[in-house]
Amino acid sequence: MTVFTCNPLPHLNATLITFEIEGGVIEVEEAFALDFPTLPLNQGVILSGRGPIWLFARLVHHYHPALWVAVHDPRLGYIVVQSHSKERREGEVIASSL
Repeated sequence: MTVFTCNPLPHLNATLITFEIEGGVIEVEEAFALDFPTLPLNQGVILSGRGPIWLFARLVHHYHPALWVAVHDPRLGYIVVQSHSKERREGEVIASSL
């Protein structure tokens, strides 16, 4: 089972989605049957959690219509990986301590 938690980050005009894969392992079939949280797409989406790279790819693809999408790297912060906005640029690193 995979649990998603959504936390609004108004100071970043974004929502942080954190996921946790119970037991630390997810099967491909299970991952492609997940229902992702519904979010407003007129803001950014930040993805955080421990999982396979293909799951992150699927999440980025799913939230692509959002204003921008970033992934969390605990060492660096939030890295913007796609953007439809002048507000954020691809490759931008946003401090996660904000």
